[in-house]
Amino acid sequence: MEQSVPIRLIRPILLTALLGVTLLVISTTLWLIHNNDSMIREYQSREGHLVARALADAVASDLVRKNYGGMETHLLQATDDPNVHSVLVADMQGQVLSYVIGNSGKQSAYPDFSLHHVELPKHASHMVEEEHPGFLRVWHIVTLGRNIGWVRVDIGSGYFIATMETMRREMWVLAAAIAVLGGILLGMAVSRSYRLLRLREMEVAHTHHVLENKAYYDSLTRLPNRTLLLDRLLLAVARNARARHLLAVCFIDLDNFKPINDNYGHATGDRVLVEVGRRLDVLIRGGDTVARMGGDEFVVLLSELDNEDEARKATERLLLALDKPLEVDGMNVEIRASIGYVLYPDDCADVESLINMADEAMYHAKNKGGNGIWRYRPDAG
Repeated sequence: MEQSVPIRLIRPILLTALLGVTLLVISTTLWLIHNNDSMIREYQSREGHLVARALADAVASDLVRKNYGGMETHLLQATDDPNVHSVLVADMQGQVLSYVIGNSGKQSAYPDFSLHHVELPKHASHMVEEEHPGFLRVWHIVTLGRNIGWVRVDIGSGYFIATMETMRREMWVLAAAIAVLGGILLGMAVSRSYRLLRLREMEVAHTHHVLENKAYYDSLTRLPNRTLLLDRLLLAVARNARARHLLAVCFIDLDNFKPINDNYGHATGDRVLVEVGRRLDVLIRGGDTVARMGGDEFVVLLSELDNEDEARKATERLLLALDKPLEVDGMNVEIRASIGYVLYPDDCADVESLINMADEAMYHAKNKGGNGIWRYRPDAG
């Protein structure tokens, strides 16, 4: 018959285990308090790099086209985040192109035109980080084929200081209570801290995603914009060159879009543009691209074509798809389009000129009465 372990032997073991767990939890809590500053600074640095990189992508096309209004809009959107102190865009010589001050609690974000020149970081790294008492400054070089400027983001540290102080007070309270509650309270504190940091990380990731979408996609139709189209055009040229296929760039402009806006209103005009984009998108293959260039202009990139006849038939299908009336709010809206297209490499071997040549061919089709197709010819009159 087995003998039970005497209670007087079990009690010291339980007390020793409880004391060990309590000491471990208290020491871990004190370590977290001591290292809280560095943990917050590291997280702040990660956030700064994410926001700076996303902003650099967002303003790249506006910086190339010197569209300072569009650039300022992106910066004002970024400073909606209460933790972004300010955002600045400067060229490679330090000339300030746009500077926006974030929300201060007393007034909304606003552009500041008093700053004309800034000192750039001494070494040309894509990510340059400087810590200051009030904020973390992150520089990022904007590249679009070449270095074209700098974006600087000042991340205000007010949120992190307040969070740090709140967490420190809570940790001290927990340290006093841990002697009784042991590891349970520590688990709750760690879980809560993790949820706070995880929530903030998700917010930063969402901001990055939104800014990235604004940099590469049209806000109305959700189609690729000019920046993403150029990237895909370069990839398609490289891919087609290896396979010895043709590539067609089709520039599409609606012939009667202004009367639609005038007669039915801009809301109806927007729905027409969305429907035009949808019709074009359902016609193309998986490796092709439909992009909106702005206004009522679209570009369709057709890759891996075998011959000129295949390209002509594809453009005819695009025109036919747009020739059918649209039903908007119970009304049939008639639309017509002019299409100009250019073939690579038969008509042009310069990738940078393909879109401009397709645009020129589109205007030739429009001058011929519209609702037609014209292939680019260098000697076209």
